[in-house]
Amino acid sequence: MLKYDLHIHTVASGHAHNTLLEYINQAKGLKMKAIGISEHGPSMDGAAINEVYFRVLDRLPEIVHGIRILRGIEANIIDAKGSIDISEKIIGKLDYIMASLHSGTPYKERGKKMNTEATIKAIRSGKIDILTHPFFTKDFPMDVEKIFKEACLHNVMLEINLSYVKERKIQPDTFENLKKMISTVKKYKKKVIVGSDAHNIWELADDSGLEKIMDKIGLKENMIINNYPKELFAQLEIE
Repeated sequence: MLKYDLHIHTVASGHAHNTLLEYINQAKGLKMKAIGISEHGPSMDGAAINEVYFRVLDRLPEIVHGIRILRGIEANIIDAKGSIDISEKIIGKLDYIMASLHSGTPYKERGKKMNTEATIKAIRSGKIDILTHPFFTKDFPMDVEKIFKEACLHNVMLEINLSYVKERKIQPDTFENLKKMISTVKKYKKKVIVGSDAHNIWELADDSGLEKIMDKIGLKENMIINNYPKELFAQLEIE
């Protein structure tokens, strides 16, 4: 079970099922240390929020019921230039920025080459800290090896998204892409970040699916930055 989970969605994302307070209470029961709010960016279809929501996140207490609350976003890459759907002003107010290509946003599938280029431009922009579910290429085919390399070179963390390693959701290329990701991370002496991508409190911090495949993909506990909170916070420049 994760003690630090920075990828959660509340009802504010428009398609999740629990409130922030319900997540906090669940985290307390699980004896977690910190959770991160990471609603989808406002350009996603059905999003219940706009940029104002992210602007006022700093009004939340830093600690609630003993749980550290971090303020983030899972932004959407919205064009071929690698732009994301949140302004520079808001980026400066958040603790971390996650991003990726998503269906139901202004970015429409453009083929492997252009999808890869858009993602690499987002990585090189210096605006994002974490690239979410980069091994999942069903909706947006990409050259994952190029993307993994660029992320490592630009100090952008690659995420192992627990939602996509559940048995019912594993795609044919999931294991091969994860192996490539772990191999690249090892080569550049980096660590991966693990996120639940929880859309309800029962998914929070649940890494049971990952435990079953760690050996298969070559992942070791010492490669998971969640296990090293000081290193994680330092990389995100959080005190």
